[in-house]
Amino acid sequence: MSNPADRLPPLDLLVAFEAVARHGSVTRAAAERFITQSALSRQVQALESALGVPVFERRHRALVLTPAGERLLAATRGAVAQLSEAVASIRAPRPPAP
Repeated sequence: MSNPADRLPPLDLLVAFEAVARHGSVTRAAAERFITQSALSRQVQALESALGVPVFERRHRALVLTPAGERLLAATRGAVAQLSEAVASIRAPRPPAP
């Protein structure tokens, strides 16, 4: 049986975190993910709660990655890229538009 501390946070929280880190903005990341700014902010907070450490330092009108956030971003980018490549390679081709 696995240790609960070894479990990964939910994938949607990691994807939300990656979007915020890439954009440097909750507002722009929320627009990309088609969710509200408030919902995305709650996802980042849920990720931080699951990890037990902050991933962003909140400054006036800015988010800065913490050392833990930088480490998580590097791993998350690689994992998301691998998942995207795998999905693209197995997805059924779409018929050309008429």
